Amino acid sequence: MDGTHAAFANDAVTDSLPSVIHTQPGAVLLVRVTDGTVLFANPLAEELAPGLSLPCAVDDWSRAAGLQASDGSDLADPDSGEAASPLSRIAHGEPVRGERVSAARGSAMATAREALWVVGLPLTDAPVEELTTLALVVLLPLREKALVDGARESAEQLHSRAVIASDLSFTISDPDQPDNPLVWVNPAFERVTGYGREVLGTNCRFLQGPDTDREAVHRISKALREGETVTELLLNYRKDGTAFWNEVVISPVRDAAGKVTHHVGVQSDVTLRVQAERERDAALAVARDARRRLEFLSSVADELSAVLDPDTAQDMLPSLVVPAFAEWAFATVLDTAGRTRHVRAAHANPARAADAERFARMQANLLETSVSVRVLQGRQGPTLLRVTDRDLARGTGDPETAALLRRLGLGSAVVVPLRARGQVTGALTLLSGPDRPPYTEDDLLTASDLGARAGVALENARLYAQQRRSSETLQRSLLTPPRDTPGLEVATRYLPAAEAAQVGGDWYDAFTQPDGCTTVVIGDVMGHDVSAAAAMGQLRTMVRTLAHDRSAAPREVLQRLDALLEGLGVTTLATAVVLQLDARSTPGHRGIRWCTAGHLPPVVAAPDGTVSELDGEGLIIGLGAHRDRVQREAQLALGSTVLLYTDGLVERRDRPMEARLAELRDAVADLAGAPLEELCDQLVRRMLPDGSDDDVAIAAVRVLAR
Repeated sequence: MDGTHAAFANDAVTDSLPSVIHTQPGAVLLVRVTDGTVLFANPLAEELAPGLSLPCAVDDWSRAAGLQASDGSDLADPDSGEAASPLSRIAHGEPVRGERVSAARGSAMATAREALWVVGLPLTDAPVEELTTLALVVLLPLREKALVDGARESAEQLHSRAVIASDLSFTISDPDQPDNPLVWVNPAFERVTGYGREVLGTNCRFLQGPDTDREAVHRISKALREGETVTELLLNYRKDGTAFWNEVVISPVRDAAGKVTHHVGVQSDVTLRVQAERERDAALAVARDARRRLEFLSSVADELSAVLDPDTAQDMLPSLVVPAFAEWAFATVLDTAGRTRHVRAAHANPARAADAERFARMQANLLETSVSVRVLQGRQGPTLLRVTDRDLARGTGDPETAALLRRLGLGSAVVVPLRARGQVTGALTLLSGPDRPPYTEDDLLTASDLGARAGVALENARLYAQQRRSSETLQRSLLTPPRDTPGLEVATRYLPAAEAAQVGGDWYDAFTQPDGCTTVVIGDVMGHDVSAAAAMGQLRTMVRTLAHDRSAAPREVLQRLDALLEGLGVTTLATAVVLQLDARSTPGHRGIRWCTAGHLPPVVAAPDGTVSELDGEGLIIGLGAHRDRVQREAQLALGSTVLLYTDGLVERRDRPMEARLAELRDAVADLAGAPLEELCDQLVRRMLPDGSDDDVAIAAVRVLAR
């Protein structure tokens, strides 16, 4: 046995090879040593010398690839008298045990002028006579100095055939023989597969097994029939039966006439790479699934949090989880006494909507033994279960409910409590239906998180509504409805701010003075809190008292109010308009007088449809002490309407005040002929279609024509 064969047989030698030999792909050539002709180049080799047709002279290939020695000098034909290219020496039958060169072009295996390590193996000992005239050439990319040094040290110790044989698994098959059998394998093939020379003469399908991808095998067969290079990833089986992932590249070798004479196969055991990729893909899938779940939970919580009405939020909840998380679902909410108060259901199939609605109405037929009721009552925590006919018999009170549940779809179910402030306020039941995968423990955790978030959102909506009702009740308790006055019609409106806690200082008032005159007041205390509401109550009472005490005119009312606030040390600031109408009409008219304290001007709609404003100016209440206020007077035609309002009706951040006042005048003109109560309602809908961030007070007076 010569040194080369000893190197093939020595496992210690194989294990000592540098890691670059084991981890990097190579550009592969088959060269006929009798005349130095390149017969075959794999795709990486073709990229190094693009546009060169095979077969060609090995020195032509070397020049086309722009090979240079390590010192940067060109590698030329040995007949030129200069240093011979390693490929040329290999073509003359000389083994090359490792030399560093560089190529002029980049490829998938190397960038431009990147160092390559060349090894050459004459196949003089091939068992098939046709192969003994060939040499195998491999160019390996070396990107790290340490790897280059390691390869150099190995090359100095080992025959170049040991490098190739112990790292790259090669096979050669003969398509001219029946079934395209293997005619040569190198020792690395045996190391990878466990099969040696005993498989020569047989087709390589012995590597296939029960889980080998048949479609990939068909693609390989098709490429071989058509004379094309093919690359596939196959699950193959070693001689001992163990499976491994085999990256196979099979390329045709053609003669001078273009006829395929052999197939060269390169096998790489990429099991570790495939496993790493699968583990990475699995981790990415887990991360993507977690992200989708979080996005789903956040979207449900955001949708519920945007709804301020608790009944609307409860209605929405089942529809928000269908169909993303359930085939159908229903939510049950308890009242403060622990009684079932609100049941809503939703189904992914619109054709089952009526059944879902019917089920919501029949929810009371669920027995105490049902899981939904036990969770609802806090006797059981989050539950994952498979719903069967037996469960229906145990959990429902009548056959109709059981039949309805079967139509809606059973499958697996998740029941979770809706919690808020440590209390169970309801339950959410999710059902997968018969056509979806059953729920898992991860789904139970997601549903439990959903229940917690939804419970808090529903409780916030309930508290908001409660606080809003309390605020509105407080505000309205300070405002009394106007009394009927002969010859006049008075209508008032109060709308609280959209924010529950924004108790405002807006007020209106309308009353008859002892002398028969009618006083109408609109005002707005600065601030939006309980203190503003309390100050509003004080001012309203003061204005009413001052006006009624002496049948005072508007100017006197406001001047005495300024003095009273200063004398009592009250620091309240407010705007207001005090308007007084005469007790009796003159022919066709009724006299009015008004005084303004920094407030928006009232709007008057005359019987002929014209609209005007009652202009006025004056300091706001609380700043006008010791200053005269200006009172104005006018005659209103019978049938006229006067509108007093606070700034919440017209003020908008995205619109200039002048534009909004013009819109108000247009609206009053359009609605002037409507009944007074309808005018107020339509005016609010027209000016505030989306509600208001501020509270709004309106007082409208119509002088009756008679």
